[in-house]
Amino acid sequence: MKKQSFSVMLAAALSVGSLFPAALTVQAETDDNYEFLPRVYDAADLLTDEEESQLLDRLDSLSEEYDFDVAVATVQSTDGVAMNKFTDTFYDDNYYGLGDDYDGILFMVSIDDREWHITTHGYGMTVFNQDGLDYLKEKVQPELKDEDFAGAFNEFADQCEMFLEQAATEEPYDASTLPKEPFSLMWIPISIAIGFVLALLCTMGMRAQLKSVRSQESAVDYVRSGSMDVTRSNDIFLYNTVTRTAKPKDDTSDTGGSDSSHGGTGGSF
Repeated sequence: MKKQSFSVMLAAALSVGSLFPAALTVQAETDDNYEFLPRVYDAADLLTDEEESQLLDRLDSLSEEYDFDVAVATVQSTDGVAMNKFTDTFYDDNYYGLGDDYDGILFMVSIDDREWHITTHGYGMTVFNQDGLDYLKEKVQPELKDEDFAGAFNEFADQCEMFLEQAATEEPYDASTLPKEPFSLMWIPISIAIGFVLALLCTMGMRAQLKSVRSQESAVDYVRSGSMDVTRSNDIFLYNTVTRTAKPKDDTSDTGGSDSSHGGTGGSF
């Protein structure tokens, strides 16, 4: 009787235990329904595996520290879609952004189109206002033109960290507080050269004024006043000139963000 009771209890325990793996499997399938792209999505394969891994670690750490999504993506082509609209849509459709307002910033490069765009959303539009976006553009554009994509993306990460650190003080950067470029030593010889040329021109002008006799450009200057009596004069029509200027047409092309929920800047390289 005891052996039969033990068998029944063992069978019941095994039946209950078998339910847990099933529950875990269902949970995993539910999570798989939401596919989130990594913060470095290099579909155009512009980075080496090492560069991509290091950049991903950097952006993950930065995003978690400030609770603000910082991401980079590359594609082969936008298939004819305007770069700004493609980037905004890519951000929205792939669930980038953290918090209720999906705060974040995404740097997108399309290699075949030779175009790039940075889109901001939520709090990102406050952290990176138009002055900040213009400043960011000046920082990443040179590396893109040199096709140093790893350098451009790491510069982007550096600037994002600086902007987020400033925004944490509740006073985001604006035109009056953005960092100024340090004075370059190359301007010293340039300033000396400009000063030398100006001094030379002034000296030559003063020297020219010391001459009392100079040749005249017109023969009239050699005629004594009152010595010539003109008895006949007339005007001869030679030609006329007509200049036409085309009236400019209205330009309705869209170069800004695709909608009011995104901010951004971009360009070509």
